[in-house]
Amino acid sequence: MDVTNVLFPGYTVGSGLETYEKLGELCARYGTKAVVIGGERALAAIKPVLTEAVKGTNIELVGFEWFGGVASYENGDRLLGLDTVKEADMIFACGGGKAIDTCKYVAMKAEKPFFTFPTIAATCASTTAIAVMYYPNGVQKDVFVAPRPAIHNFINLDIIAKAPEVYLWAGIGDTLAKYTEVPFSARGLELAHKDALPVIMSQMTGDPLLKYGTKAMEDVKNNRSSFELEQAVLAVVLTSGLVSYLIDINLNSGMAHAIFYGMTVLPQIEERHLHGEVVSYGVLCMLMMDKQMDKLAEIYKFMKSIGLPTKLADMEVTVDELDPVLDSAVTKYDIEVGPYKITKEMMRQAILDLEEYNKTH
Repeated sequence: MDVTNVLFPGYTVGSGLETYEKLGELCARYGTKAVVIGGERALAAIKPVLTEAVKGTNIELVGFEWFGGVASYENGDRLLGLDTVKEADMIFACGGGKAIDTCKYVAMKAEKPFFTFPTIAATCASTTAIAVMYYPNGVQKDVFVAPRPAIHNFINLDIIAKAPEVYLWAGIGDTLAKYTEVPFSARGLELAHKDALPVIMSQMTGDPLLKYGTKAMEDVKNNRSSFELEQAVLAVVLTSGLVSYLIDINLNSGMAHAIFYGMTVLPQIEERHLHGEVVSYGVLCMLMMDKQMDKLAEIYKFMKSIGLPTKLADMEVTVDELDPVLDSAVTKYDIEVGPYKITKEMMRQAILDLEEYNKTH
């Protein structure tokens, strides 16, 4: 039998400096010097907090470094050449997905442990070992899988609550795909424990969002930490990341993402619409195609409540623009595994049916 190795990341969720009360203890075995790498806004938000948090510990912050703006191997190699990175015993990766993904590559190449400090709740990057890498011009290149996820993930709700609300909004949209795509792709398969577990866990990516997501969005708009925000953030950042990390990559996606990738052929999508925003629309299309009408109604109502797109016009797209979108979408690996073959015409009909659904709901 094949050997399966799984290294889970620990996590702390809290508000303010209390989030880091175990920082020194958790880092002690890995050394004393840490370099903090992240985006410009993330570094500005977390520098005073981490500087205060390490007081009274043996941790020395040897530098705060900008990751480069794009999750690229080139930016990773530049960071590897910095004295602060060479000197550090460990890497503190902070910010959003692109910054944290860059740090996964740096940590692997430098053979240093890394800890994550998400400052927005737009992705599950701080929990998963997967990194989406790009060319320096911002075009996606490939997917890099780190040898392990972060040692520990420190989720400070106060910092996330003060970030622009659009990040949680997009993160919720993307996480709804985890809730619906994973069980769809795995339907009918005989799964071993490693894949069966995350399929069950995927339920907890969506249930908290449908229950607490609307209130969580209100709290972020008011820069307020709350129980509801915590539940939504953990669904987006933690549970979604664990599902992604554990499950076979071919079961980790589906038609919602295929439609997103197809939509990126349209300039208005690339220029003015976010990944999670468009993916959430693809969720409705997939549910319509699969005739999951009860779940469609539930998610549609929730998406309307927080302003996620439910029809083409919400993304500045017309029916006349669908051909190149669907030509691209039907080629994506995301739909290679599932209970049945998905065709271009099935996608088109689902989109048209969803347009009609919007007229009466």
